[in-house]
Amino acid sequence: MEQQEREQGATGDAPEAPNNSADEAQAGEPDVAELSARVQELEERAQRYMANWQRAQADLQNFRRQVERDQEEMAQWASAALMQQTLSVLDDLERAFGSVPQNLLSLTWVEGIWFVYKKLEAMLVARGLEAMDVQPGQTFDPNLHQAVTEVDGVFGAVVDVVQRGYTVSGRLLRPALVTVGNGNVAAEPSEEAAENGDADIGNGDADSTTESTAS
Repeated sequence: MEQQEREQGATGDAPEAPNNSADEAQAGEPDVAELSARVQELEERAQRYMANWQRAQADLQNFRRQVERDQEEMAQWASAALMQQTLSVLDDLERAFGSVPQNLLSLTWVEGIWFVYKKLEAMLVARGLEAMDVQPGQTFDPNLHQAVTEVDGVFGAVVDVVQRGYTVSGRLLRPALVTVGNGNVAAEPSEEAAENGDADIGNGDADSTTESTAS
């Protein structure tokens, strides 16, 4: 009996092993939606990194341009400070030549100093110096002119230029010293007074003619 049971057990079907491979494969496969979300997140992160890098590059370029502009401006104003000190020499030479008698202008040493003056002026002009064109009768501009005194003339108008003003590369270096009208304008002779004057002249001529005839 026991032998028969052993034979049945030997000839019987072997118990099947549990098939977990399909479940494991299914569990190991990532979800497509999860992968899509992960890819989108990485793309957004890459775009943020790219935008930050571009902003950093733009800021660096702007900083470099600002540094270059500051250096140029510093160089210009350093040159302008030297020009402002040199203008006093230019003014002295200009006043000196304005007081030289006409008969001495042809002397050799006077001409030599004149050429030095013009050379100095040309050097300053080459560096951006420009004399302001201020004419009598112009309206007084406090941004460009400096009033030294008031004289009889049209109120608020330039009467005379005492010292020339200069600009450097379009910026004011030294204002022009001017005299300004105070509003006391001399009254012009009226037409009636002018006619009376002409009549008096005519009567005087007639009287002189009569006197010469009588004599």
